[in-house]
Order: sequence, then structure tokens, then C-alpha cells
Amino acid sequence: MTSDEARQLVIDGINYAAYRETDSSLHDSDKNLLFGSEHYRSGRPIVKPSPWAEGDFEEKMAMLLVWANVLNRSVPAFTDAQRLLEGEESVIGRVHPACQASTSWRGLWTFILECSRRVR
Repeated sequence: MTSDEARQLVIDGINYAAYRETDSSLHDSDKNLLFGSEHYRSGRPIVKPSPWAEGDFEEKMAMLLVWANVLNRSVPAFTDAQRLLEGEESVIGRVHPACQASTSWRGLWTFILECSRRVR
């Protein structure tokens, strides 16, 4: 798996967790920030600003990655992709260690509840 394929797999997992748990998927701008370049251009009209861009973006992505890991626990490629990106000097490279430090279930549920209130 290439670094770009790993990034895309991890971003897809984070996006799925965001949509599944808060009904607000990542915008292209959020995905591009995680990817590190202009990679996503869905053409989807932007009705309102991304709720993920407000506040500490990396912290929010780390918590979503914790949830994505739960949802993808039976997908070895998802874990492999994260391992490949570990230590990379990028947003997604910084999100992975923060995810490992934020594995408190109480913190995860608090985060999900806060996000779901903000995006609705």
C-alpha cells in the first residue's frame, strides 16, 4: 500500500465515523487538510461551513479516528494504513498519536455527544 492509498483509507474511515456518529460527514476541505494536498473535489455544494473546522481540528480528527478504529477493528488494512503513516510530518501523522492518547471511552462518548449537538 502506498502512502497516498493509506491516507485515503484512513480519511475514508474517519469520514464514515463522522457521518455515522454525528450525521455530518467531512467536507472536501477537511479531507484535503488531512490528506495534505488538494485531492478531494466532489463538487458537492457547500450549504454551511464544516463543523469540523471550528476549534481544535486535530483533536476532533483524533477522536473520530478512535471511533473509526472501533468500526474498522476487523479490517487489517485499516490498521496497516495507520502504521504506515505513523510519525509522518503531516496533519494525519499527528492525528494518529493523539488518537492513541485519547482512547478513553468516556472522552470518546463526550466528544461524540458534543459534536452531534453542534452539527444538528
